[in-house]
Order: sequence, then C-alpha cells, then structure tokens
Amino acid sequence: MTITINPKTLRNSFLFKDVGADVLQEVAKHCQHMELSAGDTLFEQNTKPDAMYFLEEGQIHVVRHYSDGSEVILATEVPYYVIGELSLLANQPRTGSVVAVGDCDLIKLSRDAIMDIFHQIPQVAVPALNHLGNRLYKLNLSVRENAVGNVSARVASVLLLLSDDQSGLINHPTPVMRIARATALRADVVDEMLNDWASRGIITVNGKHITINDIGKLRNLS
Repeated sequence: MTITINPKTLRNSFLFKDVGADVLQEVAKHCQHMELSAGDTLFEQNTKPDAMYFLEEGQIHVVRHYSDGSEVILATEVPYYVIGELSLLANQPRTGSVVAVGDCDLIKLSRDAIMDIFHQIPQVAVPALNHLGNRLYKLNLSVRENAVGNVSARVASVLLLLSDDQSGLINHPTPVMRIARATALRADVVDEMLNDWASRGIITVNGKHITINDIGKLRNLS
C-alpha cells in the first residue's frame, strides 16, 4: 500500500522549514514512506549514499565500526532527525551505520529526487548548502583543536605506558576504544592515527594487539 506523505510533516526538517506550502506540496511528491523494525539496519558504513531520510517516528542509533572489530554508538536520534544528508550532499561514503532501536517510520528522498528538487526549486538548495558548510566548518575547528592539543603525544604516551617503555608486543589486548578512553579522544581519531603509525613501521596492529617496532620514534612522538 502506498502511503501519501503529508507535506506539513516535511516542515520539521531543516531543509524545508522556511519554504512555502506550494514547495512542500511539490517536494512531498518525490518522497517515499519507509518502515523499519527494531534491529533493522537502514544503511551500512562505507556504502554509497543513494538517499537521505527523515525520522518521523521511533529512535535510531548511529554506529561507527572500526578495523579491530569494535564499534561505538556515536549518537541516538529521535524524530525529526535528518539521516544521511551529509554523505549524500558531499557524495561521499557513509561514515557510519544506522540501526533502528525500535520500530521506525521514515520519509525517504532518493539522491536523484533531491537533485531534481534542487534543480527545479533552487531556494531549497540554500539551507542544504548552509547546513553542509556549517558541518564542515565545525569539523575544521575540531581538527585544529585536536592539532593544538597534540593528540599524537597523548596516544604515544599511553602506548609507552602500556608497553613499559619497551619494544615488542604489548602483553595485553589494546583495543582502540581503550586508548580512546584513556586519551579522551574519539575512537576514529585514534584508529586513523594507529593505522598511520603502522604504515610508517612504528607499530604493528593485529586486531586488538599492538606491537611496538620502533620505540625511539614512539618516544619522539610523545
């Protein structure tokens, strides 16, 4: 059964809160209703962004997966959260998976549909671009703050402590989340840093186990 989207519902989204009723009516024609059951995955991390979604009813988790097999719930969102808009607008792979906490109702806008809307109704594109710009601006500030805080020194210091300042295999499992908690950093920042050091031969990462290959370089980083 096809469910008609109420145009007024769309006004709860940042994209459409300031547009006229005639625009909402047109946008609603491009929307599809979706349902998820508890535990269902809306999309997986690193997949191609083919749509964005508006959570109408229910609750979802945004989950980040890491190379050591661990995962972190980055956010828990409720109506009227917009899902997957950043990767869609930037045309980049999904940065996390989205999983339904309970039964959910969603409104789907495909990539083709949203691009058609932007072409036909240019005023809708302005808040979308502003939103994307604000997200990128905040990310840039976060990166600069992390650089000022010398995050590499914090991570290197933790590895030196765990290894008793010795080269070789750290005797106990050292998952990314453990290092992230110890350094008050995001797990994805730690994961990227460890992978970089591994590519430079400073350490070897094998699942949850880390081997210190060059203790001198690690000391310099700390």
